[in-house]
Amino acid sequence: MNFTIPRFTRIVAFAFALLLASSAEARQNDGSRGSRNMELISHLPLGGMGVASGSPSAGFETLGRGTGNVVLDQQMGRPFVFISRRTADGGGIVAVNISTPSSPLVVGEWNTDADVREFSHFRHDSRQYLAVTTLDGLTILEVSDPDEGQFDSSADIEIDGGLHHVFAYRHSNGRSYLLTTGGGDILVFDIENVLSGSSTPSASIGLPEELPTIDYGYYAVRAQWHEETETDRLYAAGAGGYYVLDITDVQDPSPLASVSSAAIQIGHSISATPDGSHIVTGAGYRTAPMRIYDLRPVFDGRVPRIRVSAGAWTADWRNYAENHEQRWPFVFVASMDDGLQVFNMMNPFEPYTVGFYHTWDGQRANLSNETTDRNGAWDVDVRNSDGLIAVTDVNTGLWLFRMEAFDGWDGRGWGFANVGSVQDWENGPTASTTWN
Repeated sequence: MNFTIPRFTRIVAFAFALLLASSAEARQNDGSRGSRNMELISHLPLGGMGVASGSPSAGFETLGRGTGNVVLDQQMGRPFVFISRRTADGGGIVAVNISTPSSPLVVGEWNTDADVREFSHFRHDSRQYLAVTTLDGLTILEVSDPDEGQFDSSADIEIDGGLHHVFAYRHSNGRSYLLTTGGGDILVFDIENVLSGSSTPSASIGLPEELPTIDYGYYAVRAQWHEETETDRLYAAGAGGYYVLDITDVQDPSPLASVSSAAIQIGHSISATPDGSHIVTGAGYRTAPMRIYDLRPVFDGRVPRIRVSAGAWTADWRNYAENHEQRWPFVFVASMDDGLQVFNMMNPFEPYTVGFYHTWDGQRANLSNETTDRNGAWDVDVRNSDGLIAVTDVNTGLWLFRMEAFDGWDGRGWGFANVGSVQDWENGPTASTTWN
């Protein structure tokens, strides 16, 4: 389905965005909403109406309405942000042009009657795509020309029960994969095969250990090159906690480490430091802090699994920390009622807040209703080339920020391989240790 925003609508949206951005900046400047080192660039309302999210064990049928996930195109020559929206009739993806970051402009939209869950950006044969998970399965959209207002559907894969999380990964074997979760196994799709019409997963990765008391599988997944061992590692959150697997051979993954705790029934989010020694995790329930785990005792053979965190961070123990992005030593958190929060984990035993901005200044969520009332910042992304920060708020839409003294990120500048959630689609992960 293609949809084009009329020119008049674009002009009105542009003027409205300028007005609201100016008023938001005035509020920020008085110090009431953000830290002094956090500069508000712009704010674009997108019709958020709040969001209701059921627990993973209850499925995803209780999702409500609002602005959802956000992905920044990492190429400086492609100044676009993609944002998911949930509506009464289903969901969709919105493309926003940020060539002038102070004046973001909606340029296109794709809608579906299936509830949109999450999405991931990838490049193949010089074309740009989004892999979108829905309650029907997986949809691939070509978004090479967002300014034209067009999203061309390139593939659709139906999955019973739908999918939840998707992560596009450039593997060291030269192939590119979509790693997807839906409450069961991780389904691995070869991107080239999918674009050629195949709907068959290349691999299915189950939990590395049996958990008979929990009828649930994986919830979120990422993958990352590990320079020291020259392996591809999968980092997953799900039933029982968090898992690290070697997926250098996608067909034959091997477990490397696991984290389990009585406080974590189902892991919600996960990211790894560039050297793979620590993971930052979220548990997805109110009062849960972001926990940092040191994996080295398992890799060194001193313990069979990790049970105690090295450190923990929270903006407010009463509220959720929904999603996060790591740019070591900084962790950018979409912290719901507490808005955008940034903490430093250089010392994982003592993480501390370095910046914040409250994207939602309305009524706080009902603390007595765990599953239906959530307000505020839902997702966050960071553009590595210049440090631009994008945040989506379920109530208030898209926000763009810059943090003082953070002008971009490259792992090699910190003594690591240049790896993380951002992929090098041209050269692959094995090129992440050398400068161009």
